[in-house]
Amino acid sequence: MKKILVGLALVAILCAVGGAGYRFGQYLADRAAPTGQAGAHT
Repeated sequence: MKKILVGLALVAILCAVGGAGYRFGQYLADRAAPTGQAGAHT
């Protein structure tokens, strides 16, 4: 049972980190893009 809980916690952490990394990547792409296209994907 403990292995299952540890596995679920690990998956939750990986999902959170992945989501944060994706948001951060979008933010960097927006900063690097020309200002005319800053809000194109919203």
